[in-house]
Amino acid sequence: MGKIAIKGPSAETAAVPKESTKQQSAVKEEPKAVLPEKNGFALISKYRGAIMGFAAIWILFFHEWIVLSETDQTVIGWTERFLKRTGFCGVDIFLFLSGMGLTYAIKKASLGKFYYNRLKRLLFPFIFVAVIRCFMEDWKLFDFIGNVTGYNFYTKSMYSFLWFVPAITTFYILFPAYNSLFNKSSNKLLFTAGAFELWLLWSLFVRDDLRGDLYGFTNRIPIFLIGIYVGYLCQNKKYEFTKTTWVYIFLTMLLGGYLSYLANYKGLYILVPVSNCCIPNMLMAMSLPFLLAKALDILCTKDYLKTFGNGLNKVLCFFGGFSLEFYCIQEWLSGQLKPKFLEDFAPLTVNLLIFVCVTVVALLMSYVGKFIWDIVDKIIFRKPAKAKKA
Repeated sequence: MGKIAIKGPSAETAAVPKESTKQQSAVKEEPKAVLPEKNGFALISKYRGAIMGFAAIWILFFHEWIVLSETDQTVIGWTERFLKRTGFCGVDIFLFLSGMGLTYAIKKASLGKFYYNRLKRLLFPFIFVAVIRCFMEDWKLFDFIGNVTGYNFYTKSMYSFLWFVPAITTFYILFPAYNSLFNKSSNKLLFTAGAFELWLLWSLFVRDDLRGDLYGFTNRIPIFLIGIYVGYLCQNKKYEFTKTTWVYIFLTMLLGGYLSYLANYKGLYILVPVSNCCIPNMLMAMSLPFLLAKALDILCTKDYLKTFGNGLNKVLCFFGGFSLEFYCIQEWLSGQLKPKFLEDFAPLTVNLLIFVCVTVVALLMSYVGKFIWDIVDKIIFRKPAKAKKA
C-alpha cells in the first residue's frame, strides 16, 4: 500500500487543550495502530484475487501441462515435475480462500441471499459443462442427474464429474451452521482446534469403511476450517507480522513441501488415508498465500518494481475473476484439443495453445453466465413500480 499522508490534526488531537502539555504527551505515547502493510491478514485480503488466479493456473498446470524437461536430475527439471505433481494443492488454496471469503459474505446478506449468491457462483459453469458432456459422451438421464446433483459424488466416485463443485457446495451448505457456533464460542482458536480433533477422530474411525476416494474430499475439511479462522482474524484482530512471523510462515511452507515430496514420491502415510492431499497440502495452503501476498506487495510498492508488480497482480486477478469457469472447462476442452495439437506442434506450443484456448472459452463462459444471472436478478429482485400520485 502507498504511504499515508497526514494533512492535519486528527479530531482527538484537536480536542486536546493547548495548555494541557501532560495530556498531549499522553496522546503521543499511545501505541500506533498496526499499519495495513505490516499486517499479513490485511495483505492476504488485499491480494486475494491474485492468489486465486495463481491457484487456478497451478491446477491447470497439474491437469494439462506436458512436461518439457527431459530429466528430473536438473533443478529446472525436478522443479517442473514437482510443481506438476503437487498442483492439486491449488484446490486447497481455493478452499482456504473460500473459508475466508464466506466469513465476509455471510455478514452482507440474509441467509437466503447468501445461499442464492453461492448458487449463482457455481451453477452456470457446472451445468454448462455437464450438458456438453452429456450430449458428446452419451450420458444417460440418470447419469446426468446423478452428476449434477452430487449423488454420484457421494455414492459412486467423487471423480464422477468435476468433484470440486459438489465438494465446495457441501461446505457452502454447512458453513452457516458452523459459523453460528464459531461466533458463539469465546475462544475461536480453541473451537477450531476442537473441530480438528473431531475431524481426525471421525477420519480414523471410518478409515476401514469410507470409500478411499472420498478422503480426497474429507481431507480438505481442515484447510477450509483454517480459512474460516483466518477470515475471523482478518476482520477482528490487529496483529503486526514481524520478521520472525514471516520466518515461521516460510518454514511452514517448507515443511509442507517436504512432506508433500515424501507423500507423493515416497508414499509416506501421514495420519489418514490419501495422505498426500491432507497435512502436506494443508501446511502449504495455509502459508503459501501469505508469502504470495507479501511478494506481490513488495513488487507493487517498490518504486523500481511497481510496473512489473502491478502488471503481474492484474494478470493474476484476471484469472482469479473466472477461476471456477477456468476449472470446469479445462479437462474436457483439453481432452478434445490436445491429441489434435500434438499431431502438428511441439509440446511447448501445445501447452501454450491449451492455456490460451482454456482461457478464452472460460472467459466467454464467465461473460455469458454473468449476462444470464443479471437477467435473473432483475426478475427476482425487481422492485414494484411506485403508484402515481393523484
